[in-house]
Amino acid sequence: MAGKLERMAVAFVGSGVAGLVGYVGLRGLRVLPAVAALLAVLLAAGGGLWLARRLPATLDGLRQRRPWLSAAWLLLGLVAVGQTARQAAFMLDPSQAQYSLLPGDEWTTEHCCLTAYAESARLAQGGEPNVYRPELYLDRRLTSFTVDLYHYPPPFLLFPLAAQAATGGGFLNVRALWFGVSALALLLALGALAYRLEPAARLRAIAVAPVIWCSLPVQLGLQMSNFQVLVVAMSVLAFAALPRRAALGGALLAVSAVSKIFPGILGLYLLARRRWREVAWTAGFAILFCALALAVLGPAPFEAFVTYELPRLSSGEAFARPFSRPFAVARNMAPFGIPLKLGWLGVPGMSLETGRLVSMGYGLAVLALALWSARRPPRSTEEAVGVWLALLSLGTLASPFAPANYVLVSLVWLVCVDRRIGRPWVVAAVWMLTSLPLLLPRDGSFLVEVLAFLPAQLLALGVPALVLYRAGAASEPTRTPTATPALA
Repeated sequence: MAGKLERMAVAFVGSGVAGLVGYVGLRGLRVLPAVAALLAVLLAAGGGLWLARRLPATLDGLRQRRPWLSAAWLLLGLVAVGQTARQAAFMLDPSQAQYSLLPGDEWTTEHCCLTAYAESARLAQGGEPNVYRPELYLDRRLTSFTVDLYHYPPPFLLFPLAAQAATGGGFLNVRALWFGVSALALLLALGALAYRLEPAARLRAIAVAPVIWCSLPVQLGLQMSNFQVLVVAMSVLAFAALPRRAALGGALLAVSAVSKIFPGILGLYLLARRRWREVAWTAGFAILFCALALAVLGPAPFEAFVTYELPRLSSGEAFARPFSRPFAVARNMAPFGIPLKLGWLGVPGMSLETGRLVSMGYGLAVLALALWSARRPPRSTEEAVGVWLALLSLGTLASPFAPANYVLVSLVWLVCVDRRIGRPWVVAAVWMLTSLPLLLPRDGSFLVEVLAFLPAQLLALGVPALVLYRAGAASEPTRTPTATPALA
């Protein structure tokens, strides 16, 4: 038993987090508190025992070999459990703002992206011909939250509709369920990815899991109920499933792509790699998911998206509201936003049209990098997942508005799991540069905010580009193929 303490510790942290988020999700389903608590405990206990038996035996004895590292991991794991408990309290009762991630930031505690999802689903179900009209959402509140604007493709509406059906309605119930599903999906993706990796990389993935979980982009994404965390988790789960369960992986990737657009770059990568089976499953499920959305919602949301919303997204007009706020402009990680920052700093000629041209050039550069990285098979599963996360990271910045609050999730994940770039000091630096600027007050100096977020933006652009360039470079040494084929 003593030799298995390390595995038990890892299982305790993972099951503790799972039990907490599971409890919130069950409460969203209107399960009575006592019953939800009992089910959450059973989930945590059963899941912990299951996980402890399947963790690699190479963890055993690690506290003797690396005592300080083991102690640091356990401390960070306990912080992850504690932070999840705080987050759970705020998700169950938004009036308890003291348990939110940034209690002193009123905008953060009152901002919930799910308001846009829930209202757009309600409007679409009620026959509204254009759910993208800003006047439907402006100057409104849903419980204690300011209603956000809706910008996603019509198939995405199936998610909030399903959540509303599962909870019986009530925004706070939907919010609790959304948190539970998103957080559990992220936990599952962290575990599935570790399982797919080679032994040494697997240990690293286990070691950095609490680092990823505790990063502010992840925590803020979960608190704001933004779809980013869930779509990144689904995309990573697709990576884990594709080699052996192409249908499941294709379904996950298809749902991600037609719901949020940017994961579609992964489908293009598979096409360039001539992974015909995976491409066929992904395309088939994409058509099926769109057909289901068409049957449920009718043609109106699709017509409105193509004729009304897409042009506004392309020009940046859809984000006129955040672009009028200094802190939103400063925290925008998208290349589209670079001219806008310069314009706010007094540089002449910087406009939405300039941003659109920059964004078009960026899109072409990302496409070129995707094709370049597809020139040769990944040399290991670790390299394959690095390419996957790098494409996700660059893809998410193609939108005109990519807030640092949550779009840096895939960057943090990439640096943490890729040993070629993610040395301990690099992981620490990226974690701080992507998290600490989010603590700045929103009413501070615009120049200070721009400079504070500049390193994160440079990392978000440069690190994935480096990973993709190295993946396609012929000078890289060939490694021994893995037993489980990567996405080659």
